[in-house]
Amino acid sequence: MVVCVVINIAGTSKVALVFCKTLIEDNDFSIGYVISRSKERAFSFVQKLGAGTPVNYEDEFALKDIVFIAVPDSIIRYIYQQLKSKIDVDALIYHFSGFLSSEIFEGATGRGSIHPNLAFADEEVAFKMIKSCCFGIEGSEKGLSLARDMVKKISGCWIEIPQGAKGAYHLAAVMASNFTVGLAYLAKKIYELHRIDGFEKIIPQLMLNTVENISRLGVEDSLTGPVARGDWAVVEAEGVLFEKSFQKYREIYGTFVDLLRDISRGVRR
Repeated sequence: MVVCVVINIAGTSKVALVFCKTLIEDNDFSIGYVISRSKERAFSFVQKLGAGTPVNYEDEFALKDIVFIAVPDSIIRYIYQQLKSKIDVDALIYHFSGFLSSEIFEGATGRGSIHPNLAFADEEVAFKMIKSCCFGIEGSEKGLSLARDMVKKISGCWIEIPQGAKGAYHLAAVMASNFTVGLAYLAKKIYELHRIDGFEKIIPQLMLNTVENISRLGVEDSLTGPVARGDWAVVEAEGVLFEKSFQKYREIYGTFVDLLRDISRGVRR
């Protein structure tokens, strides 16, 4: 690794802030330009990062070494095209999207994507958690090589995503992370509808317990509850209660029961 590789950042996302702030704790990396449509947002980002030069897209600057394009998925290609003439031919270009491949950087030989499997709702929580985060990376041979070096310095945990599998990789993450929030919301509404206190004491801890079991035992062996026990009278009664509570989402219960039944049958085999 070359000492003090310069990192330039287009966009002011929480992911870029947490990732780059953690990375520059290592003396191998420094911050160059932080680019935003708003000079004020770029300046605020630089203050939080503790390094960098804030600029907007119309300013004169040249981007060398590494360029992170940290903007919403829908405009990554547009921002890349807008900056292309300012990017050194030998620079490595990355984005943080979990869904898009780095092939979106057309014409770039050194390209990659680095996706942290971590929720960034709270920056402070993300700062604490990123050093134990596992990343999904992909890219050209040159881009993958440096991506490995970077994530090795942050957490040392990563998987390499096969070509053409980026969308499937992200779908799995969405189901495991975002769908879980939806299920927690339904559990919370059950407590509220039936005037039960203590949701925060019970359900988050139960979910953490389930995650720990999945990590230790695997998915199939972590299944518990009435479906796993074959307690179909309870399953049916709770299905009626679910439908009364959630007319709009009434089909979710039956779909999940079918899924859990299939998992249970697979375990018993």
